[in-house]
Amino acid sequence: MNDAYRPAGKDYLHVNDDIKLKLDWDYIERLKSTAAGDQEHKCMMCLHNDIRSHVHEIINVYPEGAYVRPHYHPFKTETKIMIEGKMQVVVFDQMGEIIDEFVMNKDGIFIFRLDRGIIHTNIPLTDVVFYEVIEGPYKGKDDSIFPDWAPDPTDNENVRIIMEKIKNISRQD
Repeated sequence: MNDAYRPAGKDYLHVNDDIKLKLDWDYIERLKSTAAGDQEHKCMMCLHNDIRSHVHEIINVYPEGAYVRPHYHPFKTETKIMIEGKMQVVVFDQMGEIIDEFVMNKDGIFIFRLDRGIIHTNIPLTDVVFYEVIEGPYKGKDDSIFPDWAPDPTDNENVRIIMEKIKNISRQD
């Protein structure tokens, strides 16, 4: 496979090389172990192996409290399915006001789908594993748009402020 057509980015981003793949709990445990060895304690395993694929499927492993910069996908829908743990989902309006929030876990809301253009973030309330499906192909920097009010992960003070704002509205069901 030509590496030009493989997802690239952070060290925690990995790509499946199998033409068929069976996931079991041992596979999930290997992903969690991979995440534990990562500097950010994350692992994103792309089940697709080509950024040109029309469907992108990803198993995400995130640690409790990880910051995911609020963003939206202008051209793509997205679906999340919880495998393990508890995760708060927050939906914002264009100005950064919280318009919806809820907790996902396998015993409650375990599937969430959102249309294109919906600003959202996911905050793991515990260590989490979730499956994500998003339309392809990958288009680069225009795939995820970050509103001006959404702090960059390196902006520690403003990340702390937005995380505190989210925590204060959380019902943490």
